[in-house]
Order: sequence, then C-alpha cells, then structure tokens
Amino acid sequence: MSNMTPMASAVNQESEPRCFQFKSARASLNELILTTSDTELLKPQLAAHAAKVPMLFNNMPVILNCQQQETAPDVATLKTLISLCRELSLVPVGLKTNPDSSAELCTALQLADFSHQRRASHSNDDETPKQAQAEAPPAVSPPPAAKVVTTPVRSGQQIYARDTDLIILAPVSAGAEIMADGHIHVYAPLRGRAMAGVNGNTDARIFCQSMEAELISIAGYFKTSEDLHTECWQQPIQALLRGSRLDTVSL
Repeated sequence: MSNMTPMASAVNQESEPRCFQFKSARASLNELILTTSDTELLKPQLAAHAAKVPMLFNNMPVILNCQQQETAPDVATLKTLISLCRELSLVPVGLKTNPDSSAELCTALQLADFSHQRRASHSNDDETPKQAQAEAPPAVSPPPAAKVVTTPVRSGQQIYARDTDLIILAPVSAGAEIMADGHIHVYAPLRGRAMAGVNGNTDARIFCQSMEAELISIAGYFKTSEDLHTECWQQPIQALLRGSRLDTVSL
C-alpha cells in the first residue's frame, strides 16, 4: 500500500512539466458551399477548379456547407462527398447543415459542427429594461493601428495584420502572401496572393495600384489570376464582396 498522502500527490503533479496548452489560432477556414450532393455533377467541376488553383487545393481544410441544398444529405451521402473532397486533396474538417440533425451527423462523421455558427445569444432576453440600464457599458478598446510595410514583399514572404488593416507602400512579388483581418492597401503592383477579412469580415476590401495577383480573397471568397486577367489586369482596382460574389471595380 502506498504511503503517499493526497497532499504529496498534488505536489508531485504540480512539479511535473506541463504537457499541453491551448492557444487561439484564429485560422482562416474556407467553406465549400454545395448546392447539390450529386457527385457525378460535382466531381468534374471541382476537378477543373482544382486544376486552376492547385496551391489552394493542396490539403486545404474546408467546411462542407450543405445548407443551400433542397434536401439535407444523410450520412451515406456525406461520406461520398467527403471521399470526393479527399480525392481532390481537400480536407473536410467541419459541416454546416440543418441544425436539427447536425449534431448526430457530425458525431457519425467525426466532423466539427458549424451549423449554429454566428447565431446571436439571447440568454438575457427576459432581463428588464431597468436591469439593463443599471449595468455599466463595457469598456471599448481603441482599434489597433494599421500595419504599415515600406519595403518590397519578396517571394516566399508572408505578412499578416491581425485585427487591423495592412498598408504596403512597395511591390508585392509573385509567390508572396499578404493577409489582414481588415482591409489591404497596396500602393504598388500586387503580384502575389492577397487575403483580406481572413477572420470572416465580409466588409473588408483590397485596394492596389496594379492588379497582377495570383489570387485575391475576401472572407474566404476568392478569384485567381485567370479570372483577374479578363477583368482588371494591370489596372488600379478595389475588390469587395457583394453578397457571396467577389467583385473588382476600377479606380
């Protein structure tokens, strides 16, 4: 029988090195919005898109969004869709579907449930106006200043402006990657990849003096150089979201 007391056991546990920690990563996840579960129709279209942007489809984590389908898919259908995604080098990590059945489906498929995402909390709906007025308003911190880069952004370099805008006063080379939770301004040619609103901010915009990008993205919606060549190549533009459509407008 061990003579170790509970207090001694607690001391030993505290002296052991910590094996883990949680950290908020704020990673950007793209949604694959599926209007059909018919893989015969879906496969060639997805394959053609993957051929245009192979660097995006290389083990990219995605949320399968089935909320625009007329009939919510069942487990067997979703397994087929997941297999198709993996065949094309996409990695399904979550699901958006009918909230009434999402928990059961996600448990069966071992996916994260995003079906209730962005629903406002109404836990205080029954609070009286008098009680609400008695509470002091929360302190509001000033937004962080924009991140300003004055030197060229070279191929292979990655710059991220967390919780703010990114302003670049020099060229962005092909193979470079610039990201911001807010707007992106490039006062020079933009030749790499630019991703604004990476935390889901659909009001974010991209501005540049010469659009020559490999890819631009706002809140996960993107266009490739093939699209940009036919719209605004080597022009000063702004890019913005209109609903679920990413538009480019000449300046």
